[in-house]
Amino acid sequence: MTTSRRASSHRSAERGMTLLELIIVLAILSVTSDAIFSLMYASLKTYWKGDAATQAQQGARIATDRMIRDLRQARRLITGVTETAGSTSVTFNTGNCATAPQISFALPHLASFTLSDGSTIYDTDANASGTIPYDGWYVSYYLTATSNGTTANATGPYLVRASYDLVGNTLIVTDVANNITGLAFNPAGTCPGTSAREFTLQVTALQNQTGQNVSSKTIVTDDVALRNQ
Repeated sequence: MTTSRRASSHRSAERGMTLLELIIVLAILSVTSDAIFSLMYASLKTYWKGDAATQAQQGARIATDRMIRDLRQARRLITGVTETAGSTSVTFNTGNCATAPQISFALPHLASFTLSDGSTIYDTDANASGTIPYDGWYVSYYLTATSNGTTANATGPYLVRASYDLVGNTLIVTDVANNITGLAFNPAGTCPGTSAREFTLQVTALQNQTGQNVSSKTIVTDDVALRNQ
């Protein structure tokens, strides 16, 4: 009798899980895993969204700061001036707000001057060439579809700076920022004319994270005043 009870108890302890118990455990694991995955995905998407927003803000701010720094030194706005160096040609326009927004202007040429105490400063070079005395560079900002492109459009995604050295007869076209999808002057108003001395500048940046299916848009607006002539 004692031997039979021991054998029965031993078999009962080793019988394992029933099918119903296994199904219940799997269901609990499925619900728990789904909750953990959803939480991790939500956290990652928040991170991706923040990263996209940071990149869009940095791109828009870099573009705006660069243009404002140049424009505040500009002598005047220009339009309809085409300059060519080698195989590269750029037309320096101001306007075309709807189809190909572009801002172009003349910067003074600077030369180094020695003061009586032996130190040096930079000042307007009276020997610079140009249609108006002391012009040194023609500079233009515009959106284009290709890196270092010379054909302006309305949607980017590249913001390009083209500069022509009137003294050295050289033309340089470089990207300022990418993912720039909008460039506007006096938003909802008229484009600045060549006689304008003050206007509003607006830059729109759009950062798409296609792999993560998130995007972020930033608009930076600032007022600009050209230097005194």
